[in-house]
Formats: sequence, structure tokens, C-alpha cells
Amino acid sequence: MEMLEKIFLELKKILQNQSSSFLAKDQYIGSKAKEQKPAYHLYGNKEVSLFGKKPQPTYIAGVIRQKNYVSFYFSPIYSHPDIFENISPELRKFLKGKSCFNINKTTPQLLKEIEHILKTGIKKYKEIEWI
Repeated sequence: MEMLEKIFLELKKILQNQSSSFLAKDQYIGSKAKEQKPAYHLYGNKEVSLFGKKPQPTYIAGVIRQKNYVSFYFSPIYSHPDIFENISPELRKFLKGKSCFNINKTTPQLLKEIEHILKTGIKKYKEIEWI
């Protein structure tokens, strides 16, 4: 199996393991992308009005298979950066922008850390009733 496909499937599995009480989609809701890439996204299962926008399911995280890397989108690091200040240098080097990690290699430790931050973000969103 090709390396990026393996990374995509590993990250997708981490998201799927947390998906039982959430809305899971193979495409970003409202996406206008012409080309549909392999993807998996998690949303809260209730509609919430955030930042003055109309109520909609809160985006939690997602993974998209790109040409040269796998993008892991993680909203809690954008909305609550203080909680994630201590992510490892190994994970931080993949962070592009405020909430997207472009990953082109993994280690068992990196996958464990991604699983940990996902659980932490979900816990925070539940506490503040965004999901």
C-alpha cells in the first residue's frame, strides 16, 4: 500500500473510533470543490450558532488525502489554542496555518498524540456544549 494511503487510513481510523455519537461525512458539508478527494469529517450532532452564524453542526475534525500529504483538520486547536500549546515538536512541524496539519509520515507516537488531542478537543467541545 502506498505511504500516503496508509497515513490517510490510519488517521481516518482514529476519527472513526471517536465517531459513534457524531455526524460523520465523506465530504465536507457545503464543499464546492470540483474534485472530490478521499476524505472523512466529524461534526457535532446538534446545531449550534457560533460567532453569529446560523445554527449548524460544529466541525470537529477531518482528514483529506491530498497529492503530496494527508491533511488533518482539527478545529479545537483553532478555537482553543491554549489547550494545545504543549503538542510535541514532531506534530507541530506538520501544523500549517491555525488548524491544519499536512502529514507525510507518521510514527506510532505521532498517531497516539493525534488520538489524544482529538479526545481532548472533543471533551472541551462537550464541556462548552458545542457538540
